[in-house]
Amino acid sequence: MSISRRKFIRQFIKQSVYATSALAGVSTLAACGIFEKDTQTAESGKEEVVRPVTQDKQTLYIYGWATYVNNQEVLDGFTKETGIKVVGDTYDSNEVMFSKLEASGGRSGYSIIYPSDYMVTQMRDRKLLAPLNKKLLPNLHNIADDYLGLPHDRGAVFSIPVSLGTTGIAYNVKAVNSIIGEEPTDWSYLWEHKSKLRITLVNDPREVMGMALHTLGNSYNSKDPVKIEQAFQKLRELMPAIANFTTDAWRDPLASGDLMMCMAFSGDAISLARQDPNIKYILPNSGTSIWTDTLAIPRGASNITGAHAWINYVMRPEIAAKISDANSFGTTNKLAKSMIPDDLKAIKALEPSESMLAKSDRITKLDDKVSQIYDGFWTRLTTGLG
Repeated sequence: MSISRRKFIRQFIKQSVYATSALAGVSTLAACGIFEKDTQTAESGKEEVVRPVTQDKQTLYIYGWATYVNNQEVLDGFTKETGIKVVGDTYDSNEVMFSKLEASGGRSGYSIIYPSDYMVTQMRDRKLLAPLNKKLLPNLHNIADDYLGLPHDRGAVFSIPVSLGTTGIAYNVKAVNSIIGEEPTDWSYLWEHKSKLRITLVNDPREVMGMALHTLGNSYNSKDPVKIEQAFQKLRELMPAIANFTTDAWRDPLASGDLMMCMAFSGDAISLARQDPNIKYILPNSGTSIWTDTLAIPRGASNITGAHAWINYVMRPEIAAKISDANSFGTTNKLAKSMIPDDLKAIKALEPSESMLAKSDRITKLDDKVSQIYDGFWTRLTTGLG
C-alpha cells in the first residue's frame, strides 16, 4: 500500500493564513484551498474526480484510504448481497478529504468516508458529519467496547472505529546488526547511535514532534511552547542521521539496506515485514502514537440507507478479517481477531498490549495558535533554517 496514513501539514485549507510563531519567529503558511470545480487537481497532478450530488439509491460513492476503497473482493461481496454498486475514490491524507468535503458545503457526492480519529473530532466540530442511526447497525456489537468509548467520538455517535494503527520503528535486521551490533528497542536508540545510522522520519509534524516530546517525558499533545521548542532542539541533534522526511518512499531503500531504519506507520511496515523476513517492525518500549481509522457518513450524503448497509457489512467478522489482512492493520472487531491470517497474528506489534497502550498517546486536535507553533518549528526542521 503506497499511501501515507496521517499528514497534518497540507496545502488544502480554505484560505491562506500567515502566522508568526512567537518562539520560532518564522512565518508559516497554510495555503489556499484548490477544490473549486473548475480547477480541481489532485496532489498527484491528476484531475480531481467530481461525483454527482443527486444519485440513485443503487450506487454508493465511497471516499477513503486505498486499501479500504480498492479491496475488490469486499466491494463485490457487498454488491452481490445488496444490489448496490460501490464506486470508490482514494485520498492519501485526512486533510485532502476534509478540505474537499468542507469546500462542498455538504454536497460532495460521497456517502461513506474513512477519517482517522483526530479528524472525526475536527469534522464533528465543523458539522461535516451526519449522526449514525444505530438501529440500522445491528453488527455494532462486534466492535470491542474499548474502541466505542474513545475520546474523539465517545459512544460512536458519528463514527465507527474499524482499524487500529500505530507508529513505530521498521528496520533492516542485517544492516543494523552488521553496523551497530544490537537491534532497537526504543526511540532513544536513534539518538544513542545517530553517528552510525541512516534513517527516515515520517513527513508528519505532529508524529515527529510528538515522538520527540514523548522521549523528553511530555505528551504528544503538549501545548507548552517551551516544551515544543525543546522537542525541536532534540530533533535537530538527529539531523545528520536523517536521509529524508518521508511517509512513503522508504520501503525499497530499507529492504536494500540503503536505509537502516525508518519511522513508519504500522500497516505500511507490517506489510513489508510480511513480504521480507529481514524487515522487522517494533513498538518502542517507552510507548508511541496509537490511532484508529473510522467509518463515517458525511453531511449531505445522498445514500444514507446504503451507507448504513455498508457500515454494517464491514462490521461482520469475516469481512473485517479480510480488510485487516489487506491493509495489515489491527482490527477493532473482537470476533475478527481469530480469523485473520496466522502470519499477521504472529506479528507482536500488530496490536499493542495493555501495558503499551498505557504508555502511549493518541494525537488529538490542537487549537490554531498551538498548531502554528508546531508548524513553525516543523518548517525550520525540514528546511534546515535552524
